[in-house]
Amino acid sequence: MGIKDDTLWARELLSFLETAKNGSINKTALANGMKQANLSKLLKTLEDKLQCQILERTHNGIKLTENGQEVFKHACDLDKAIYKVKNFTTSEKNITGKIRLWTSDGLGTGYLSSCLADFIMKYPDVKVDVACSLEMPNFSTTDMAVVYEKPKFEDGEVISEYNLQFDLFASMSYLSQFGYPRNIKDLQENHRICDRENFTSVWSKWKKFIDGAQHVVAITNSSAMLLHMTSDGIGIGLHPVAIGKKEKNLVQLSQLGLQLSHPFWIVSHRDAQEVPKIKALIDHIKEVTLQL
Repeated sequence: MGIKDDTLWARELLSFLETAKNGSINKTALANGMKQANLSKLLKTLEDKLQCQILERTHNGIKLTENGQEVFKHACDLDKAIYKVKNFTTSEKNITGKIRLWTSDGLGTGYLSSCLADFIMKYPDVKVDVACSLEMPNFSTTDMAVVYEKPKFEDGEVISEYNLQFDLFASMSYLSQFGYPRNIKDLQENHRICDRENFTSVWSKWKKFIDGAQHVVAITNSSAMLLHMTSDGIGIGLHPVAIGKKEKNLVQLSQLGLQLSHPFWIVSHRDAQEVPKIKALIDHIKEVTLQL
């Protein structure tokens, strides 16, 4: 085997890995700027080389065969190696220690969880201690925070302000049973809604919608619980777009036009923000946020 042959294997394996992660050939092609036919051809070529079937096409995507699950494990090793090389710098090897990060349940579930995976992969010697609370952060016990309300403090400093985008999502199981809502009126009259208890106080548009909804079947004070209820097909829920799109069985109902947004702030202890580990996490969160 030589460079040319190995390059083809790598491309086919990474195409398979991304398809397996997304659960869909079409979604993977769109996300990577490829034609669906070209991606399908790469996957078929890989199956021919392996002399076995690794994917099964289903009515709503793909699933891995038993052989596919084994190939997926090996492909993950290749993906990790590429990631480490792409993100290798000598300075990063010296970043160690613990970061005390404060946030709310909503931002933790709906936003920060999507930021931390790559950060911890990039900085394996940094431990992130995440505290979730509805109270304002106490900077005597916190290095940095991500908050929904702009805090007032003497020992902290605002780093950045952003907006988190929200939209309606429904599970495939819910849509197969109840169908797609045609419009807001149909949603209010004929569909089941899962709600988070403070959303109506945050958005007047959402309060107006909920006031007219005839089937609010569940309400919770937890964003994590709301996500589980939506994923389990109990009803349609409002979620951060960044999280909803990562759930393989959830469908974004953007055609209904009920998109909302809410500001959030990254803040840090004034004496901590230039500490290498804190600066690294702040910079990482900024980078991820700009890509959302």
